[in-house]
Amino acid sequence: MKNLLFIFLLLVTKVAFAQVPNANELMNIHTANTAEINAIVSPVEGSLIYNSSDKLLYQFNGTIWQKLTPEGNETKIVANDNVSISGTGTTADPYVVSSIKSTFTTNPDGSFTFSNGIDPDVNFSPTVPGNTPIVSNSNAGIGNCSQFQFNETRNLIIQGAYFDGASTVAVAGQTINSIVINSSTQITANITSGSAYGNFDISVTNNAGLGTLSGGFVLQPITPLSSNTILNTDMVVSGLITYDGNELLKTGSAGWNAQGYSLNHEIKPTIGGRLDFTPNQTNLLGMVGLSYTPASSASYTNLNYAMYLVSNSQIQIRENGGSLGYVSSYAIGDVLSIDIDCLGTVTYLRNGNVIYTSSKKAVNPLYFDSSIYHVGMGITNIQMTY
Repeated sequence: MKNLLFIFLLLVTKVAFAQVPNANELMNIHTANTAEINAIVSPVEGSLIYNSSDKLLYQFNGTIWQKLTPEGNETKIVANDNVSISGTGTTADPYVVSSIKSTFTTNPDGSFTFSNGIDPDVNFSPTVPGNTPIVSNSNAGIGNCSQFQFNETRNLIIQGAYFDGASTVAVAGQTINSIVINSSTQITANITSGSAYGNFDISVTNNAGLGTLSGGFVLQPITPLSSNTILNTDMVVSGLITYDGNELLKTGSAGWNAQGYSLNHEIKPTIGGRLDFTPNQTNLLGMVGLSYTPASSASYTNLNYAMYLVSNSQIQIRENGGSLGYVSSYAIGDVLSIDIDCLGTVTYLRNGNVIYTSSKKAVNPLYFDSSIYHVGMGITNIQMTY
């Protein structure tokens, strides 16, 4: 009896712990490769099959065999108001995802704007709105041009640091017509001066504060220029030419081989000046003007700025020998002039009227010079103002 009970308990224990099925006890799902699966005719919706090609389980959804086993590398694309999705997702016709391009802009006042052109812009402002401007220097020109005169309108260059698009300019007692922010270190202000001499503060203000250059704007009389006649002892002549203190005259041997010049009267391009003279005839050839180095040569090619008095009563402009064309007629007794302003701009005048403005600014001191071709060609009343 005891032996039968032992055998019964042993069988119960074996049945209780023998839960793992063997291969023949597993549920069998049909297996086929991709080509065979695609060849099945009219599969029933919900059918399952194991694909031996990619080792994944598929289910027929009534239209296509859909993969049931995730690979772990899928990307989920969610469209919102600004994104559109198209395409079937195959290699031949992939998905196309497009969105609205956005921009991130730095504003002149130091803030930033994020925008895509559709949604409301997002603005970012720094906790501290930039830096207080620094005004370190001002420049209204060179030489005599560095001081404004009464009721004069021109540009003032203001230099410093931390200039931005929100910057404004004020000059005590003067009118600011316009400003241009050239960079964070330079502003060009167009100013009309007042009617009182003095040194005035220049102020630049932005969102961060105020910067001032004390006495940076100067309004005072310029040093007056004086007119000087070229004396006989001031003139140097070469070739067959004479000068009696009034008339410079070619006396013989036609050709560009005679000159009169003076180094005792100097026009500085930072201050300005003027040459005046009068022709004595209109039917002979000669050139009169200004040169940086008049003693170098008697040739007309050595004249940096010259009026060519042609025998047809016409004036031709010549610079370094090159012709710039006919610009005016002239007559005996006319006052012909070459003027240099305090910025080095050179203009040619007849009886006080501008007939030509040079594109080349004077850069060095200029002296009276000439080159005369015809015998009997002469000029008088030579004046140098500087």
